[in-house]
Amino acid sequence: MLLIVAPIFLVILVGYSYGRLRPDSGGADQLINDYVLYIALPALLFIAVARAEVSDLRQWGFMLSSLAGIAVVYITAALMAKILNIGLPQSSLLSMGACYGTTGYMGVPILFSVYGESAVLPAALATILHNIPAMMAVIISWDIGSTRARPGGTPLLHSVGRAAAATIKNPLTLAVLAGLVFAVFDIHLPPFLEVFARFLGNAAGPTALFALGLGLARLRVTQHLNIATGKIVLPMVVLKLLIQPIITGATAVYIFNMGQGVWLAAAIVMAAQPIGAGVYVFAKKYHYQQAVISLAIIISLLLGLVTIPLVLNLVAV
Repeated sequence: MLLIVAPIFLVILVGYSYGRLRPDSGGADQLINDYVLYIALPALLFIAVARAEVSDLRQWGFMLSSLAGIAVVYITAALMAKILNIGLPQSSLLSMGACYGTTGYMGVPILFSVYGESAVLPAALATILHNIPAMMAVIISWDIGSTRARPGGTPLLHSVGRAAAATIKNPLTLAVLAGLVFAVFDIHLPPFLEVFARFLGNAAGPTALFALGLGLARLRVTQHLNIATGKIVLPMVVLKLLIQPIITGATAVYIFNMGQGVWLAAAIVMAAQPIGAGVYVFAKKYHYQQAVISLAIIISLLLGLVTIPLVLNLVAV
């Protein structure tokens, strides 16, 4: 397994090294990230879902165990935030950090590299499951908070609609939904479209990992290290890297009786992903604890370079 995983992290190291050697390449960073997010990864996820049989999509144990891990960790983080006198809507960002991982940039390429094309479909479904609940919860929480703070605020129904629209507009979500249309309605995929999507999707893995390395090179850890920050960061990282994959795996095995295979491996590996950069996007949007969130992301990414290979060894197919 080490020989399979090593090239994945070497690509991240190459991206990191390039970023350190070329600190003036910020424009290139953004271009590469946009290519990964808007073109390569959507193409990979679309073709995986579009070519799937409807029976392949009925993986209720996989989906419910993934959602169980997300829900338990989200609620636990909210309770821990309450102990620290952090209430809604602010605690929703900390809860998101505890359950929202780098499923697109890191999870998909890792699963594809380790398990091959058979892992792309579960990776695509896991990406949706890990994106939508947390994003919607944060948007709704902050909208409700705004409603309470001022008369005539956003109605709950309108808030839910805004949250749904925001999550559906995510390029990865759109790609999976488009693929589902082809799969569910048994629409024949034109050969040229399949070749085109595969051609773009083949670049998704290494490009995403290289972009992740570039991002690591730009981040700074030491600026925000202190005890107060640690009280918030440490629980988020432990919940994300340790508790979430344990809950997901235990639910899958002991409640839904999932046997050893690529679907079980994908559920656990996706749950074990480090905190995703999307949490920082929301922290910046709502002007709350941006430095703390960024520190949590950095630490979880660095620890993830150690924990993910261990997880892959435990769930080897």
